[in-house]
Amino acid sequence: MYQVEDEPVETIHLYVVREEPTKPSLTGIILSVIALSILIAIGVLTPYQQPVQRASIRVPAVPLGIRSFSVSVAIIPTGVKTYPATIAHGTLTITNGSVIAQILPAGFTSVSKDSISVVTDRAVYIPAGTADGYGYATVPAHALLSGKGGNFARLAINQVIGSSVYIRNLTAFQGGSDSYSVKYITSQDKQLALSRSRDLLTSSISGLHYPCSEQVSGAVTVTWRCQFITYHIPAFYHVTGVRIVGKNLIITVWFVERPSHFWAK
Repeated sequence: MYQVEDEPVETIHLYVVREEPTKPSLTGIILSVIALSILIAIGVLTPYQQPVQRASIRVPAVPLGIRSFSVSVAIIPTGVKTYPATIAHGTLTITNGSVIAQILPAGFTSVSKDSISVVTDRAVYIPAGTADGYGYATVPAHALLSGKGGNFARLAINQVIGSSVYIRNLTAFQGGSDSYSVKYITSQDKQLALSRSRDLLTSSISGLHYPCSEQVSGAVTVTWRCQFITYHIPAFYHVTGVRIVGKNLIITVWFVERPSHFWAK
């Protein structure tokens, strides 16, 4: 019988040690929060929009009543016409007490009491005086001063030449007038008033209508007669433009396409 020797026994000691939990990285958390915030902002600020359709549709024009509009604009004259001063005219009476006849040339000058010069329009022959009386002649003359100052009264001229020739105006000189200007209406003034009238009518008329007929009268009254029209389209259309073509209207619209329903078994 054999005896088996006991093998040496090895003792193993086990110790349980609790490990400390690993702390998560702050960088990853911050990036996650930022990304989530961006997604939320995008979702709030950019809401879902349904696709928009655009189209041009033709519909018949529906006539309404004819309305009249009228406006008056005064014409402001800008033209200026100047009239020059005119010269007074009259007659000089010349008497000759000398026994010798006298001749006064054209342009002979006399002076009035107001120191206004008067000249004869032509030469004049004054016969000599006789036992029956003075020689007598008349001659047309005009004032050298233009304007109303030349309209002097009767006997404003009383001049003696030598000792026997007398020059007088037995009637007043007339016809002298000062220069003056007047305004008048030019074709441009009329056109400007007409343009202003049309602008006022355009700004005061609202609504869809055919081109208006125009009547112009007075200074300046413009009357428009306008045929108004309307149209009927579905309520979901949003109108962006209307164009009249004969008895129809071309309407530019946009709308949101209605969703289609699909039935599945």
